[in-house]
Amino acid sequence: MHKTYTKIFYKPTGYIPKLLLMMKLTTFILLFSLMQVSAATFGQRLNLVDNNVSIERVLREIKKQTNINVLVESTNFKTSTKINTNFKNASLETVMNVVLSGTDMTYIFENNNIVIKPAVKSSFEKLIGQLMAIEVSGTVVDSLSGNPLSGANITVKGQRVRTGVDGTFKLQNVDEGSILSISYTGYKTKEVRASKNIGVVRLGLDVGLLQDVAVTVNTGYQRIKPEQSTGSIAQIGTKEYESRVSSNFLDGLVNRLPGLLINNDVQFTSTVPGAGQSTRPLFNIRGISTMSANQNPLIVVDGYPTELTLDMIDPNEIKSVTILKDAASATVYGVRASNGVIIIERKQATPGAAQINFRTTFGLKPEEDYSRYRWDPAASAINASYTRERQSLIITPTTWSTLFTTGQGNIRRSIPFFIQAQLAAGIISSAQAESSFAELANYDNLEDYSRLFLRTSVTQTHTLNVSGGVPSALYYITANYTGNRNNTIGNDNGRFLLTGRTTLKLAKRLSLELTTEYQEQRANSVPVPGPASYAGYEHYDDVNGNPSAIISQSYAPVFNNYIISQGLLDLNYYPLVEAASVSDKTRTLNAKTTANFTYNIGRGFNFLFGGVYETSRSENRHLAGQGSSEVNQYVDTYTNTPTTANPTLAFKRNIPDGDFLRQQNTSSTGYTARAQLNYNKRFGNHSINAIAGGEMRSILSKGNLASYFGYNDQSLLQQPVDYASIISGLATVRGTLVTGFTLGSLNNFFNQTYTEDRYISAFSNVVYSFKDKYSLSGSIRIDQSNLFGSDPKYKYKPLWSLGAAWNIDREDLMKNINWLKQLKLRGAFGFNGNVAKLSLPQVIAQAQNNTSNTPTLSSLILVSNANNGLRWEQTENLNVGLDFSIFKNITGSLDYYTKKTTDVMSNSTIDPTLGATSALINNATIRNNGLELSLKADWISTKNFNWNTGIVVAKNNSKVLDVYRSGQYNPSVLDLLGYVSGYPVGAMFSYNTIGLNNEGHPIIVDPNGTQYVVNTSTTGAAITTAMSNKDSGLTQYSGTSIPTINAGLSNRVDVGSFYFFAMINYYGGFKVRVPRPTPAENRPLIGSNNYWRVPGDELNTEIPNLTDLNSFNPGVAYRYNENYVVHGDYITLGDVTVSYRLNNLNFIKKAGFKNFEIKVQGSNLYTVGLNRYNFSPATGSYAKSYVTPTYTLGLFTNF
Repeated sequence: MHKTYTKIFYKPTGYIPKLLLMMKLTTFILLFSLMQVSAATFGQRLNLVDNNVSIERVLREIKKQTNINVLVESTNFKTSTKINTNFKNASLETVMNVVLSGTDMTYIFENNNIVIKPAVKSSFEKLIGQLMAIEVSGTVVDSLSGNPLSGANITVKGQRVRTGVDGTFKLQNVDEGSILSISYTGYKTKEVRASKNIGVVRLGLDVGLLQDVAVTVNTGYQRIKPEQSTGSIAQIGTKEYESRVSSNFLDGLVNRLPGLLINNDVQFTSTVPGAGQSTRPLFNIRGISTMSANQNPLIVVDGYPTELTLDMIDPNEIKSVTILKDAASATVYGVRASNGVIIIERKQATPGAAQINFRTTFGLKPEEDYSRYRWDPAASAINASYTRERQSLIITPTTWSTLFTTGQGNIRRSIPFFIQAQLAAGIISSAQAESSFAELANYDNLEDYSRLFLRTSVTQTHTLNVSGGVPSALYYITANYTGNRNNTIGNDNGRFLLTGRTTLKLAKRLSLELTTEYQEQRANSVPVPGPASYAGYEHYDDVNGNPSAIISQSYAPVFNNYIISQGLLDLNYYPLVEAASVSDKTRTLNAKTTANFTYNIGRGFNFLFGGVYETSRSENRHLAGQGSSEVNQYVDTYTNTPTTANPTLAFKRNIPDGDFLRQQNTSSTGYTARAQLNYNKRFGNHSINAIAGGEMRSILSKGNLASYFGYNDQSLLQQPVDYASIISGLATVRGTLVTGFTLGSLNNFFNQTYTEDRYISAFSNVVYSFKDKYSLSGSIRIDQSNLFGSDPKYKYKPLWSLGAAWNIDREDLMKNINWLKQLKLRGAFGFNGNVAKLSLPQVIAQAQNNTSNTPTLSSLILVSNANNGLRWEQTENLNVGLDFSIFKNITGSLDYYTKKTTDVMSNSTIDPTLGATSALINNATIRNNGLELSLKADWISTKNFNWNTGIVVAKNNSKVLDVYRSGQYNPSVLDLLGYVSGYPVGAMFSYNTIGLNNEGHPIIVDPNGTQYVVNTSTTGAAITTAMSNKDSGLTQYSGTSIPTINAGLSNRVDVGSFYFFAMINYYGGFKVRVPRPTPAENRPLIGSNNYWRVPGDELNTEIPNLTDLNSFNPGVAYRYNENYVVHGDYITLGDVTVSYRLNNLNFIKKAGFKNFEIKVQGSNLYTVGLNRYNFSPATGSYAKSYVTPTYTLGLFTNF
């Protein structure tokens, strides 16, 4: 730096400058030394955040954390006095000022000691002090919202007061110039100098502390103080959520929030009215309360419901997740809130220089170990022997010759069948046949299967975000890539997410929050068979590595050779060829923009207007290459060849050679526009937090399906096909050698869809609080939609709720109960709704080609009758809850609820003159009730050691009160329904099968003890009717297949730069059916070979004879045996995470890293089933006896 001086200074000469320089250096060294000693003391920092702490504990913490002794030179100083501490990296000067405020003590530093002693004042000082004492007053408010903070602590020497409900305080006889310490939970402590009128003191949020302390409850529409909330709400913050490494959003929520059930191990199978059978994992809040409508909770991101899928949410962006479980909290969302609401709040920028965060993880999941499965080691021999015995009953000497005919040659059969057919025809000898069977029995394809189709699964994620700005302009930009290589060849997927968020202060009263998002997802899949898809003796490749055909999935070998000789294509099925030539590729592109303008009107009012606009485009491309089994089947089925009856028929392929491409494109556009007036104001002891607004919402979806035969993926050209003749079934285009297969409906190849859902809504929610002790809430919402009928009785029917809360701990009678820090009783009643889209107010008809006529005619099929009385499903909610905090370090909540959903869409009989005998109407009723408990305990909390525990337990009972059904009443049918009147959702049913008779037939018993023998000859007899009749009592309820209890136990221990986290999960209160061993399976279970063969075997086995095993009634009696329905309760060690921060290493500091953290995690490590079979659904199937873990290594940095 260059300086120019305009004044000439005197410059000493000779030795004098040297002397002056020495004096200056000596003085500087002395001062520097003294400053270093002082800095060594004053530079020490203390961390202690707690309420009602004794001064003695604070002094001990000073010794523990700084190694500085504290000495007290007065017996009048009461170290048992309780104070509130909010010391986060606080200097010792600040700590001592708080400790001694309000006393006549002072302190000095002596030889690494702090000495507390009485402050000595002269008589003159005392007189002046009395004359100069003042009255101090002021108001404490939130720095962002300007709302008053009730209950803030004001501490000064000799006095300690709290602010009133309006945030004001007064202190008498305060020395002017004294330091006031002002603190409030969740906010940064502020020190101000005393004056007569301090004015408004603005406290800012302590972001570090607020990672897991909710200052307000976010419902998506408004923020409510926890003490004023009347609803049932649960929340998880950043620290808790990020204790484990997650690449999937939902994984971080498993058993962390009471009432939320996430379970991919247990699949719920049901027959959805109007849509057929479906199977899905469990993802519910407080049970299942609908049949045909959406069963998942409503997902709200940054204040708005989203139509995008959950896999498009980056778990690294999660700031907090809140679930709304009852009417008081969720009714404001109207007809979409019956299943509960999940509020996702994502991270925002904080003012300051740019902050850069980078995270990367790498996960491995080993290949399957089939030696640990419950399959019989002799699986090939058992299946071959059983098939041999079974088919020997139907093979004759002429069987082999029939295989050359179209009628028999195109039937798929197993290898033992062909061996016996050759033996019976005299083509091979008995010795050759036995040699062939021995070869089958001695080979197992599991090792080859693993070699050819399996690999280690790999998951990798990379996240980079940059944030910062000034208070008037903040930015947050994040990019995430997640790649998954699945454990089977050719199957992988990846996603890329890019998000930008900006908060702008456009004017003094006007601000804008703008979020733009781009999301892309790709998935590739090829057909890979399962390890039990085919018998163990089938080969996937030959000794030279060439693909081998699976005989049981192919035409008869001799017939296949014949059709090839006639110019047709090979109809053998080669899994290796299919995996190489058939693929499905899906690409999804999403774009989303969210904008919120907020105008601060003043006097507690502000106006919000904004919305969200979402677009989604997806393309699925199914390509089957020439030579694949799929293409060959299409071509041969529609190839004309000369026949004996018509030798002059010309050879013609009506479906050309080449690839087959089926391409489906879907797109959706949705928007939500909202205008909302907010009011948040205090009037003395009264407080009102209210919102009122309106919404418009629209979702438009389009789709088209197109197919191309004779396609070339290089030239992008296709060949013409006469679809009209093919679909109509004209004999002139049907194959003459290959029959029994058709293309089916034209809709499988060409289709277009268009749906549009429109909503308009008005809503309001009001929370009134008196003295922050008593709160009342009320909400109402009216939804209109093109999905509802026009009947005025239902059209304007509102959904509403009422709630109340009582903060008992703030009553005077509770002040002396020191161990009880919080006790709040709350209750709420109201109604939520749900929308089923399988029926509309108008007639629904689907265009189809009527193949019953020749030529084919266009026609309309009635899907649903007009229903003028169609309405939303309505859920009546009652919730009573208790929130508590005890012993300073334990917080929790307890809830009891009932949910009764009426007007559930289900099938019901209608007047047949309307054109149908049944229709979907609002007819069924489902009830849920349960208990939920949540506990959090901070057992130890010090600067270098923390241990906290979280416990979540939820119990849900359901019952279908009313639903119409017809048909057979037997377990094989009922288990697939999911909804049976008088029983829980997911009810299971069984027969009381007590064993076999001396002929190997199952015996079932009715409730009266009457025994029935079930065999093939009973078909059509009385027992057949009784087995499917409810009144007979043979079909008995066994339990529900859905866990009614879920619980989670999490523990986190922090020691310095290290932390350890573990998560244990429990699911119980449900039943599972243990599969029964049978030799007919491709991979028989252990014990399958012990089936009944001769009289007397019934004493040692329950597996029926050969004939009964493949007969319907005896097979059902055996497989649905009540004795093999056991408790499904199981425990899993879900996660173990170890983390270490390397921040203190020199090279980390020199590299500029503010944080450098390495995490190692094991997921899905162990499970145990709490039944006699040790069967845990966490394994995925009964055959698998263990869980396959995932190991993850992560690097988390910011700079």
